[in-house]
Amino acid sequence: MHFGIERAARTLLEARRTGTLLDAMPPDAMPRTVDEGYAIQQAVTQQWPDRVAGWKIGATSKEIQALFGISEPIYGPVFAKTVFDSPVRVAAGDFPHRLIETEFAFRFARDLPARSTAYTRDEIIEAIDALLPSFEIVNPRFASVPAKNIPLFVADFCANGGAVLGEPIANWRTLDLTLAGASLAIDGVERQRGTGALSLGDPIKALEWFVDAFSKRGQTLRTGQFVMTGTMTGLHAPAVGQLAKSTFDHAGAIEMVFV
Repeated sequence: MHFGIERAARTLLEARRTGTLLDAMPPDAMPRTVDEGYAIQQAVTQQWPDRVAGWKIGATSKEIQALFGISEPIYGPVFAKTVFDSPVRVAAGDFPHRLIETEFAFRFARDLPARSTAYTRDEIIEAIDALLPSFEIVNPRFASVPAKNIPLFVADFCANGGAVLGEPIANWRTLDLTLAGASLAIDGVERQRGTGALSLGDPIKALEWFVDAFSKRGQTLRTGQFVMTGTMTGLHAPAVGQLAKSTFDHAGAIEMVFV
């Protein structure tokens, strides 16, 4: 392993273990490219003592990609101990940034192993077990979100802190996910509403990108893992004690409170 990658992995592991928010990465451990960011992410994932329950896709809108200076989305792991079932009260002290996004997630019923040819849209759809309404909890290991440094953002699990999942929707294939969406309300006041079209124009298109990118990096999407496909309602920061509720078209609702 490259020395800088190894040092970066140790730094992020220690910050995660202690709950520390870093001001910066040591200069000799700073990833210089997105590929180095993924190498650090993979090293930390392999050493972290928890299983990967799912994955998040970030930067799924052209506006965010332009802001980040990238031409495609990015992804990061979500760990089992930070996945919660809705409704839930989440310890605010564990998530100092307390940022949330409303997303469609998809749970997989079979492995999609890495292979040399891309998976087709039909193969991906057939492998899906259910649609899950979800919140992503955004919680980078830095004092501020390193959005201007995409290699570092990728290394830091694309700022993922956890997820809140709702009831599985088995008959999701009957829905037009480009038109279906969700509204986010905090303490009963609607903050934002959006549809699946905000995720690369279609959440399944985001999944196609992810499965292909994941496979090209030699990684296997595992049975039972879920993939979150990008925010439909922007990024919001409910205060401690405020009820965040997202109501999905044809897919129920989810609720969470930081306490």
